[in-house]
Amino acid sequence: MAKLKIYEILQLANSQNTKDEIVQVLLRHQSHGLKQVLQGAFDDAIVWLLPEGAPPFRNMTSREGHSPTDLHRATDSFKYLVKGPGDQVKQPKREKVFLGILESIDPKDADVVIAMKDKKLGEMFPKLNKEVVKATWPKLIIS
Repeated sequence: MAKLKIYEILQLANSQNTKDEIVQVLLRHQSHGLKQVLQGAFDDAIVWLLPEGAPPFRNMTSREGHSPTDLHRATDSFKYLVKGPGDQVKQPKREKVFLGILESIDPKDADVVIAMKDKKLGEMFPKLNKEVVKATWPKLIIS
C-alpha cells in the first residue's frame, strides 16, 4: 500500500464520524511529518516567524519531469521557520526556505502548510483540533 500524502491523511481523518475513528486514522498513518504538521498547527508554544497568509509562489510540481517532494520529509526544514531554532536565521533566508518548501510539494500539501503556519488547519479540517491531537499523541502538544 502506497504511503498517503499528508493532505490525504487529514482528509481521511476529517471524513470520520467519531473522535475515536479520527484517532485511529491518525495512528494508522502516523509519521514524523504528520506529527510535525499537527503540532505546528495546534501547539500554541510553536510560533511561526513568517507573515500570515499565502506568499506568492509558483508550484514547481506541475512542470514536466518534476515530481513533488514528499511533505513527510520536507517538515525537517520547519525548524528554521519557528521561534527558537529559527531565531538565528535572517528573515529573507527564512522566507526563501518557506517558499522552497511550498514550491516543491504537492499543491494540496502546500495549502496544508500555509494553514498550519497560520494556525488555521482546523478551519480546513473542522474535525481536527487540539483535543483530537492530544487524544492521539498525549505528549505531542505542550500548550
